[in-house]
Amino acid sequence: MRTPWTAVDGLIQELGAIRRIAPHVPVHEPSRAVLDHAIREAAEAIDFIIDAPESLERLTAARDALGVCEEMIIALEGQIARSLRARHRADALRVRALGLLDDARAAVPHPAE
Repeated sequence: MRTPWTAVDGLIQELGAIRRIAPHVPVHEPSRAVLDHAIREAAEAIDFIIDAPESLERLTAARDALGVCEEMIIALEGQIARSLRARHRADALRVRALGLLDDARAAVPHPAE
């Protein structure tokens, strides 16, 4: 049997999952502060629904707040993935450039000693 508390329980579990994941997202301090703030807002929204578990308005606000947290984590992880790909590409290009420079040096005749 589904009760209003079923939805509240689901929101609490979702918040718990976000709180477990968030510390493992490698971000700079300003981004960490914003993510932590969003998590606190989600926790507050869930606190408000506990007083009125049948309130659709409060349920929606809590779901939206959790959605913001999830989207922030996805965006931050996406930035990290792009950064790692860019770094990997830069490393590959650097290796290629050094190889070309070595080839050019080898092709230049050296004066006799």
